[in-house]
Amino acid sequence: MTQKSDVKEQAKDILEETLDREAVIVLERISEEMQLLFRAHQEPASEEVERIVTGFFLESGKSEQFIDDWIKTSKEYSRTRGLGEQDQPKAMLSDLGVFRFMSFLKDKGLTDDQITIVLTGAVQQAASSGDGESEQL
Repeated sequence: MTQKSDVKEQAKDILEETLDREAVIVLERISEEMQLLFRAHQEPASEEVERIVTGFFLESGKSEQFIDDWIKTSKEYSRTRGLGEQDQPKAMLSDLGVFRFMSFLKDKGLTDDQITIVLTGAVQQAASSGDGESEQL
């Protein structure tokens, strides 16, 4: 348990040291938007998720080639994780959320190592919240 708490504390320290209040608000907004997407699309079809992902990236100014590559990579990653066809659309939505967080943190100047710690801490926070704990990251 100490190891998990250490990562969550490291993640919290990184966020407090590197992000200003506005950045924290943006991260919260990304989180809220992704939660709404998951609630609205609890059992999404692959085509539906591809449309959501494509729309997001087009609004962000990404090229069609980038979008096609991103979708293909997400599908391949889902298969390598051993996910069946039915679970792949949910995984792609999850990948979109992680991508959004990572991109934002990268834009704010965090290193890859810092981003890894923050994302690991967030995953542990989500897992512990699912177990009835309510500690905030």
